[in-house]
This record gives sequence, C-alpha cells and structure tokens, in this order.
Amino acid sequence: MSSKKKVTLIEILKIIFKRVRLSTLILLVITFSSTTFAWFIYATKVSGSITAHIDSWEIMFTQNNTQVEEYISFNIPSIRPGMDDYTDSITAYNRGERDAEIAYEIISAKILGTLYTVDGTVLTSDMLKNMLADDYPFSITFDLTTGELDAGTGYATFSINVEWPFESGNDSLDTYWGNRSYQYHSDYPQEPSIEITIKISAVQTND
Repeated sequence: MSSKKKVTLIEILKIIFKRVRLSTLILLVITFSSTTFAWFIYATKVSGSITAHIDSWEIMFTQNNTQVEEYISFNIPSIRPGMDDYTDSITAYNRGERDAEIAYEIISAKILGTLYTVDGTVLTSDMLKNMLADDYPFSITFDLTTGELDAGTGYATFSINVEWPFESGNDSLDTYWGNRSYQYHSDYPQEPSIEITIKISAVQTND
C-alpha cells in the first residue's frame, strides 16, 4: 500500500518537472525572440539615421555687401523737385540644395512724417505700392528681377527707386509737395524724408 503511494508521488514529481522545464523553455524562446526583434528594429533605425540625407536650406540677403535680415528699411534723406534719382537694392542668394521662390511685401511707408502701415484689410501691400507710385509728384517704385531661385546658384535683386523730375507735369503738386518737403526738413532736420520698410521672404519650391 505504501509502495503504490510512493510510485504515485514520483510520477507527480516527474510531471511537475517536465512542465517546469517546458514552460521555462517556452519563456526563454519568447524572451530571445523579443530581444532579437527589438535589436533588429533598433539596428534598422540607427542604420537609417546614418544613411539619411536632409537637403540644406540657406537663403542669404545682402545690402551693400552686408548681410541683412528679411525685414529691411530704406531711408531717403531728402526729396525735392529735380532731385537725383535715388536707388538702393537687396540681393538674395540661394546657397541651399532646394529651389526656392522669393517675394516681397511692403510693411509700412512714412512720407514726410505721415505713416502708412499695411494691415491687410483697409490697406494692403499692393494698395500701398500703387499709392507710392501714382499719388505723388515723385514716384516710388519697386522691382524684383526674378521670383525663382535655383538651388546652389540662384540669386535675385530687389530694388527701390525714387524719382522726382524738376517738372513732373503737375505744377500745383510740385509746388505743394515741394513746400511740404522744405518745411518738414526745417522742422525735423535729422529725420529722413521717406522711410520704407519691406519684408522679403523665401519658401521652398514644391517638387
């Protein structure tokens, strides 16, 4: 009777031992597989980051051989009928690896102490541009040589021009604004006659 109980106990221990070994083996297989998979993902990410290339993006603006930011101010010291034409310019260079598009907008203009600021609704950049070109006996115009900059070698020149011929074709306006200009300089000798602020921006061209 006791021998039968002893055999039964041994068999139970064998079964438990087999089950423990099998579960341990399964656990080891799962652990090894998970570690290998995680290493494979990590190695793939590392390899990808090493071989990936991101195109560089570098647009540089210069004025009189000096690098400037995207917001640029132009100050015209004095204006009068028959003045020498005023001109100034900004050059944009594309030193990056992506083609770019360039554009400009007028932010504000101060004419003999009167400030006009673009707000996008009552006064837009185009409206102010047209006003500066047409509403005075002097003419303030802008020009951009190209709107597209090729990668690495592209460049464009933005220029501002102010002209006031001795006779603009309207004597009354010449007299009125000539007197205003003289009076403004008498009152504010250190202030420029005209202050123009523009913004030049560049964006990557969609391939």
